[in-house]
Amino acid sequence: MPQRPAAADGTSRPRRPHTGGSATRARLLDATEWLIAERGVDGVTLNEIRTRAGQANSSAIAYHFDSRDGLLRAVVLDRQSRIDNERATMIDNLVRAGTQHDPRSVVWVVVRPLADSVRAGSRYPAFLARLSEHPDVRARYWPHQITSAWGSYDLQRLLEDCLPHLPERVRGSRSFQTTNSVLNLLGEHARTGRNLSEARLHSYMDGWVGMLTAPVSPNTATRLPG
Repeated sequence: MPQRPAAADGTSRPRRPHTGGSATRARLLDATEWLIAERGVDGVTLNEIRTRAGQANSSAIAYHFDSRDGLLRAVVLDRQSRIDNERATMIDNLVRAGTQHDPRSVVWVVVRPLADSVRAGSRYPAFLARLSEHPDVRARYWPHQITSAWGSYDLQRLLEDCLPHLPERVRGSRSFQTTNSVLNLLGEHARTGRNLSEARLHSYMDGWVGMLTAPVSPNTATRLPG
């Protein structure tokens, strides 16, 4: 990592925040989100990220983020914090309305902030879908400042609490299926720019709620451990 300039007395002089540095950092975050959404974590080099961000300085990423993993964690922290804040407000509203166990209401908390980000031109849902391909995503890429992959509220638990009619082992897999489908389908819209109308989004919601709440078939029931 580049050394900070030394003061006249030989001590390290703290780096002053400046507009140019903040703009460079933002461009690197945007370039990382865009490229990884397009090609995956292992399909992008740091040089490609720098080039897309318009950075000729080969040490720019190390200077701002220390490492490749630090850069990816910074993208998550920047984007996820906003989504988590919106979700926290939505869940507070559910609790006040007494609908925190309604499957469609809870799935909407998963979907709405990501759908809004797609419409705003963000590729973050596609970036997240690519990250989720890695089994060690939380340990490696999730910043310690974010306690849950779905925010300060445990959305997975909320989803599972909507399914009292299902065996416990099935609830977790249904929650995973649903959130994974949300990421991948909205991620496709983010990558391709395909129109995400309200009608289409609500049609997707019908499918996601159905996926989450579908009864267990006899074929599955007979294969569950006693």
